[in-house]
Amino acid sequence: MKTPSTNYPRKEEQIALRADANTKTLLQQAADISGLRLEEFIVSTAVARAQRLLSQTTTTRVSNDQFCRMLDAIENPPAPTDDLVDALR
Repeated sequence: MKTPSTNYPRKEEQIALRADANTKTLLQQAADISGLRLEEFIVSTAVARAQRLLSQTTTTRVSNDQFCRMLDAIENPPAPTDDLVDALR
């Protein structure tokens, strides 16, 4: 009996889906080209897309100039205003 690889978490959850024949054929062809089983191809493609989507919502991209100005503001903050000093008392 083949033992599961320690590199991958044990697959205990099941995802069921339905597709038309053309979609299944398309996915199977792509899986074959990738050297993956259909299920592996679908999951790996969906995971990659999900990671990209989540990354887009958790990553802020700024220009080099914006980054330099932000870093300068962090390293050389302005003096506190009188209102800020009063609020901290």
